[in-house]
Amino acid sequence: MPKKKGKKQGINADFTINDCANAPKPVGKAKKSATKEALPEKSWEDLHDEDFEILQDEDPEGPKVFVYKKKKNHSKCEIGHNNHVGIVYPEIVWYLISPFIKPEEVGNFAGINRATYSITKRESFWRALYKKYCQNKPNLLPEKFRIENDYRLYGLRQKVIRALYHTYDVFIQKVIRDTAQMISGRYTRPYELVGRRCVNVWYSKEPTQFSLYFKLKKLNHQRVERRDFIEELGRIDANPEEDTQILEVTCMSHFDVPPLLGMTLSSVRVTVVQSCRHRRLHLGFSRSHTSIFLKKDPECSICIGSVMDVLVYDWWDPKYPYFEMKLPYYMLEEESLPMLKKDFFSS
Repeated sequence: MPKKKGKKQGINADFTINDCANAPKPVGKAKKSATKEALPEKSWEDLHDEDFEILQDEDPEGPKVFVYKKKKNHSKCEIGHNNHVGIVYPEIVWYLISPFIKPEEVGNFAGINRATYSITKRESFWRALYKKYCQNKPNLLPEKFRIENDYRLYGLRQKVIRALYHTYDVFIQKVIRDTAQMISGRYTRPYELVGRRCVNVWYSKEPTQFSLYFKLKKLNHQRVERRDFIEELGRIDANPEEDTQILEVTCMSHFDVPPLLGMTLSSVRVTVVQSCRHRRLHLGFSRSHTSIFLKKDPECSICIGSVMDVLVYDWWDPKYPYFEMKLPYYMLEEESLPMLKKDFFSS
């Protein structure tokens, strides 16, 4: 008679991937080590508060049931986390290192911790950069960017950065390289201006060419935070030209520009004329400031012919026009605000 086979135990027990998927042959029985050990039954008196958590399961149709759940042990995680806190250096150490920071590394230095960020907000930090890289080159630095006799704090960071782009070799080479890429057409920056608001338009006329300038500012939908007047005067990082760029279009003939102030640039397109000697620049402007309406047909379109160059300047570029640093209008006194003359309409 055939022998009776005993019951296989542990078939439904949990087992690892190595016991099944990576096994050299089919597995029909789990290892004894993979069997799940049942939690020993204990009475309510034997349970400890530090090991288990008592939960109350409320059943609307029956009696209340109390269950116990084993607490998670976070002690190992907390110990491992505390071992990798790192070394916290005093602020004086970062202050002694700051004079050796190069201008192109200021951003990385400010992002180390709060101490380094606060150092870059000090007047002494920016005046030290100016004294080291700008003050000894008076022939390269324009008079409007000199701060030897200027003790104002408002906008000091912007003045020093613009001065560095006239005297510091690394920044000068960066500007030359970016300008060469824009002229060759490898760097299509005009298309990045879509969605900006036109805040100013002017032109300059020369014997052989005509240049148009469009000042475009990035839209800021956030509410402007109003500061105290004294607090605003002490802002070293103040920069009214932040998120503002200049579009310079150089052409061979004069071109009349319609009123565009307050309108948003919605489209930019550059084409080549049939003779392939010059280009045409198509600019579309809309009154709406939302991205949904910018995709539609522009309300005002201009086409500038015989275009020679199309360049974009950031606020730190040496060719970016200089605008005097002024406080916001809401910070000025009522008497200093611009007003119409009494005989303005009669003249």
